[in-house]
Amino acid sequence: MNEPYRQTLPDLAAYRRELIAAGAPTALPPVPFATAGLLAQLPAPPAGRNGWPWTVETPPPAGDTSAAAWPLLTIVTPSFKQADFLEETIRSVLLQNYPRLEFIIVDGGSPDASPALIEKYRPWLSFARVAPDRGQSHAINLGFSLAQGDLRGWLNSDDLYLPGALHRIAAAFRSSRRPTLITGGYLIRGEKPGVDLPAHPIAPAFAWEIYAGGRHLPSHATFWSVTIHQPVHESLRFIMDADLFKRLARDGARPAFISEPLAVFRLHPDSKTSTIITVARQETTAWLARAPRRIAWLWRAHLLLDFARRVRARLFG
Repeated sequence: MNEPYRQTLPDLAAYRRELIAAGAPTALPPVPFATAGLLAQLPAPPAGRNGWPWTVETPPPAGDTSAAAWPLLTIVTPSFKQADFLEETIRSVLLQNYPRLEFIIVDGGSPDASPALIEKYRPWLSFARVAPDRGQSHAINLGFSLAQGDLRGWLNSDDLYLPGALHRIAAAFRSSRRPTLITGGYLIRGEKPGVDLPAHPIAPAFAWEIYAGGRHLPSHATFWSVTIHQPVHESLRFIMDADLFKRLARDGARPAFISEPLAVFRLHPDSKTSTIITVARQETTAWLARAPRRIAWLWRAHLLLDFARRVRARLFG
């Protein structure tokens, strides 16, 4: 096979055994759920921090919070030297007040304040590991090796969810179409606090268009079913998300698209987009060089289909 994603993937079962041997629980506890919300229980926010997710929370759902009503969600946050943003990331997960949630943080032994922040919020985490790892992709796989969720996603330690994001994901999963790959739009936040660039909606598309690269799904606003879960490639430093979503789409994922923004992607001087964008280009070029020939034809078909969609939108609204 010459497909770029026919490389050897890591054995998550082996990772799980290693973590359990080192003291991880065999069954992770869920994030505590409170019908009145978690805001009053969490540590006080730093001075001067207001609004979401510091002094505002998503209202907890009223009524049935059973497994039949709410799928179990697993969120993995890979972390390394992002102490300036990590607390906001953690609170944006916990203050979703989602009733059935696993939240796992895997930190690569950060030399900054990240370990102290993780310890500060440890009572509300399902699992946390602070130890050297082999990079972001390895950390993601370590976290998912312990996951039990019906739906899985990862949130980088400098990004955050918007209010109600997890409730929207769960509602889409419970819809009659029963999608297995769910994504939404997102905002971009630069260095100026509280100022976001215009929302980036993700236009609906077929799975084969995702496979061909016609839709770039944002990892910070995407979840997928346990039934189609695959590890990420640990050789990739930048496009591990695009590679994963292409493989899921190729292997039969049923996508669903949420029009509202679900998350915030943060752009700052230390982000990968700012520091190693050349790696993204190199990895994408290598992926295309090894891609099967049909990708080019699928890409052309996607362009024609998207053109037809735009024409229809202009004519019929």
